[in-house]
Amino acid sequence: MAAITIHDVAALAGVSAISVSRYFNQPDRVSEALRARIEDAVARTGFVPSQVAMGLASARSKVVCAVIPSIANSVFSETVQGMTDVLRSSGHQLLLATSNYSMAEEETAVCAFAGWRPAAMILTGPTHTERTDAVLRAGGFPVVETWDVRPNRPFHQVGFAHDRVGYEQARHLLGQGLRRIRFLRTGMREDFRGEQRSQGYARAMAQAGLQADIHVPESLDPYEAGAQAMARFAAEPVRRRPQGIIFANDNMAAGAILAAPALGLALPGDCAIVGFGDFPVARRLTPALTTVHPGRYEIGRTAALLVLRLIGEDGGPGAAAPPESHLIDTEFHIRASSLVAGRRRPGNPGSP
Repeated sequence: MAAITIHDVAALAGVSAISVSRYFNQPDRVSEALRARIEDAVARTGFVPSQVAMGLASARSKVVCAVIPSIANSVFSETVQGMTDVLRSSGHQLLLATSNYSMAEEETAVCAFAGWRPAAMILTGPTHTERTDAVLRAGGFPVVETWDVRPNRPFHQVGFAHDRVGYEQARHLLGQGLRRIRFLRTGMREDFRGEQRSQGYARAMAQAGLQADIHVPESLDPYEAGAQAMARFAAEPVRRRPQGIIFANDNMAAGAILAAPALGLALPGDCAIVGFGDFPVARRLTPALTTVHPGRYEIGRTAALLVLRLIGEDGGPGAAAPPESHLIDTEFHIRASSLVAGRRRPGNPGSP
């Protein structure tokens, strides 16, 4: 790629270097005949334009950077797909890094990305290190925080209120007459979104005059953490153990459901189970898992559309626009795992 230049492509196509540059940057301004000749020359030479050079020439990058907690988690992979589908259509490329739920690792990625002057940056959640916040404020590019919406943030946000989701999960179980309800968080110290949901659960319990019961498992493996939670449940006295458990994610809930039969437990009769994420496995478990679908693809899609508007690709206000908050709907899917026989089924799990 270093050996082939735009002038080589132009000579092979029999056009000017300016026409080749326009082919890459403003293809709608190049005639069909010229586009065909340039496209053939590009294919034959294997030429790829330097994004650095293009950025220097136009003072605008075509790269949007994003940092997500984990690429292995289907929740975030669908968000990435939503971003990619939108950005691809505009000629932008998504450059991705993972933080492994670590603010320190996120800071490293943000600082590295900022040095390349991206068109915009998309992050997961509004909780960052002090240095990360400072770099984002000084970057001069639009910043969109996804998966959470909290007040008084200086950046754009696309997501939903996790504390409200936890509140609705608890209200669903309370509405069936359950009073001993436990919330099981992940073992990851910086899973702030799970923490927010546990706070919403605690608020619902307090409103009902009940004590919150929040546990953090030892295992970081979600399936093992769920199995351990069920083993602990089985060892507790029947009159004191919880009547329902809300898990921080569906994989933990799946681990609990899969472990229950070997422990002599019948779900949901012995314990109602609620998850979060609406992973593909949720509806295929026995019993099928009650869970919350967080609109993961729509979060990515909306964030990318907002980025394009902020960088002026569709005539929008540009990077200096005041912070916006875009709420994405969540869906509460009530299935067999949380429906206890003989107890009242609420008509609206989210009603206060």
